[in-house]
Amino acid sequence: MNSLERAAKRKLQAEKILDELQLIQKWNTVGNCFIVGAAAYDLIVTPDIDIETFCKVPNPQIIMSELALLTLNKNVIELKYRDYTSTDFNGHYFKLIYQSEGIDWNIDMWLFSNERSGALSRDLVQFMKDNLTEETRKAILEIKEALLELNEKYSSIFIYQAVLEYGVKHIDGFLAWTKNHNTTVPFHWQPNSIYANK
Repeated sequence: MNSLERAAKRKLQAEKILDELQLIQKWNTVGNCFIVGAAAYDLIVTPDIDIETFCKVPNPQIIMSELALLTLNKNVIELKYRDYTSTDFNGHYFKLIYQSEGIDWNIDMWLFSNERSGALSRDLVQFMKDNLTEETRKAILEIKEALLELNEKYSSIFIYQAVLEYGVKHIDGFLAWTKNHNTTVPFHWQPNSIYANK
């Protein structure tokens, strides 16, 4: 099984979890919900799902009452909430861990105001879908998998930037690239406008 096939398998697992928990439907009752990150781009390597939801007046209590019911599911082993509205993130954060076949799936969920300014993962989804090819998707997946093997941790956003904007194709090239580029988190990649218009 190659990296693309492994990612496709993980995407099916993610969709199954989302369907079982009805998470998209739950979040859509409070605002406009978007799957973002690796799950949106078919680039899942580690078992993670990211969701962003936007509404006029965020009220974490409403969605928390819905998420709390999910703890009745034997596979939901953790549920957390944290208020980040007074930080640069400027939102409400929810974390759910779903255990499937001995694997813990981390589900990160953000609730934001429609008025929130600044870069958002939601705004990167269309660019990624429009610009990813089989070759670049394979490069990203193989770099991600190699970093796991090496126990090196970098936010995926840097891998996307290195591959799509700088043409990096392999793990050695990525590690060399990191020596000359900022890899400090939090970081919101704004795709090069020239590249984005190709």
